[in-house]
Order: sequence, then C-alpha cells, then structure tokens
Amino acid sequence: MIIDAFTKVAEKGLMLLTISMIVSCGNETKNNNSLIKDTVAVVQPEIKNESGFYDIPSPIQQVQLLQKAGATYDKNILNPLDNISKYSVNNSKALNLGVYGADMSYSAVFNQPQNVILYLNATKKLADDLGIKGDFYTNIMLRLGRNSNNNDSVLKVVSDVYYRSNESLKENDQSHLSALVVVGSFIEALYIGTESAKNVTKKEVIYERIGEFRSSLNNLVALITTVHDVGFTDVLADLKSIKAIYDETPDTKLNEDQISKITKQVKAIRIRITNM
Repeated sequence: MIIDAFTKVAEKGLMLLTISMIVSCGNETKNNNSLIKDTVAVVQPEIKNESGFYDIPSPIQQVQLLQKAGATYDKNILNPLDNISKYSVNNSKALNLGVYGADMSYSAVFNQPQNVILYLNATKKLADDLGIKGDFYTNIMLRLGRNSNNNDSVLKVVSDVYYRSNESLKENDQSHLSALVVVGSFIEALYIGTESAKNVTKKEVIYERIGEFRSSLNNLVALITTVHDVGFTDVLADLKSIKAIYDETPDTKLNEDQISKITKQVKAIRIRITNM
C-alpha cells in the first residue's frame, strides 16, 4: 500500500509532475462551435516532492530534441497496437498508457496525424479500462479533425489527452498509476532515442541528446523511491539499472560503450513493459 508520505507527495507533486511531463501549457478555447486555436508553449516543467524541486522535460520536448539531432520517423519502432489486448492488470495498463502516449507524441512531433489518431484510440482504450471516463475524447477527435493541418495544434491536443487523463486518475485516488504512466512514457522516449541513434549520421549529436535524459532519469528515480509498494520494486530496479550506466561518467557526454549498454538495457525493459 502507498504510505501516507507518498500520498501527500502524489496529491501535491506527482500530478504536477505527470501533467508537466506531458502537458505544454496553453489556453483552450471553450466554445466547441468555433475554430479552436491551440498553441504549444515550450516550458521547463517543475515538480516538487519532499526532497525539493526538479525539472523534467515532457516526452514531446524530449522527442523534439531527438528530431533536432537528426532523428527521423520510423513507425516500426512504435509499440504495436495489437499489444493492447495483452494488458490485463492496472499497473500494466498504466505503464503502457505512458508508452502509447510517447508514441503518440513521437508521431505528433514528426507530423504523422494518422498515427496520432491510431495511438489516441489506444490511449482511450487503456484510459477507459483504468476508469478514466468523460466525453473529452470525443472533443479531442473533433479538435484533431479541425486542426489536423496545424502541427502546433496537434501537439496541443496530444498534451491535453494526458492532462485530462491524469486529472481523472487523481480524482479517483489513483495517483500511483500516474507515476507508472510517467515511467512508461520516459522508457519509451528513451527507447525511441536509442533506436533512432542507430540510423543517424552525426551520432555524437544524438548521443548528446540521449545523455541529457540523465537529469530526468535521476528525478524519476528520486520520486519512485518514495513509493513503498511491492508493485513498484521492479520498476525502481529497472530505472536504477539504467541510472547505473549513466553514472559511469560524471557528465552528460556518453561514450560508445555506455550508449551500447543503455540501448540494450532500455530495449530489454521496454520489451517487458510492452509484453506484460
């Protein structure tokens, strides 16, 4: 069971973390009868737990960094939609809600609206299973239809899916599942980075971007460490196994050996998550 201290953290900080990781701030026009103009403001989110403040970029920001480093879109590295039938327990559903969300963010950043819709449907299925109800998915589909040619609008729509989903988890006293959503999205974003690195000409640039995932990983480990629940033991061990490789050097510059080990470890963890 989640201890009282974590419950306090979750209520005051974890939701902010989850929302901040996946949501870039922006105002939404409330009138559904008018053209909705969505904008994405690139911000550096802050989260707070009992240890202090931490900055964690959203998956959208992380994928944008990879894109600027020369990564290209490869739909073959996405978690297959057929896998959704495998996820039968809530922890698995939450982790893969994060995975599919990162895949949706990846598709949005690389302007692949058809895949955005496909992965939106996958997130809706898992959200429904987790008890996240409401008509906002209908509104989201309408917004995508109206704004599919505006990539900034698509990015904002993708962000809003997670804002609403995690808000619902909090209201239903399921903040611990929000933590798993964050873990799933982080692992998938890092997986996308390491797989993209295999096909990039200027590898040192994307290696540097992968190195910059270190601070997000450290902050995520710090937060998950506050969760005293047996269901999180394996999750924390997985995060720490990646952290140990990063910690082989004191800065963000990773060598070929570290990249190789991170790639192998993240792939193994991602296989477990997407097949559990």
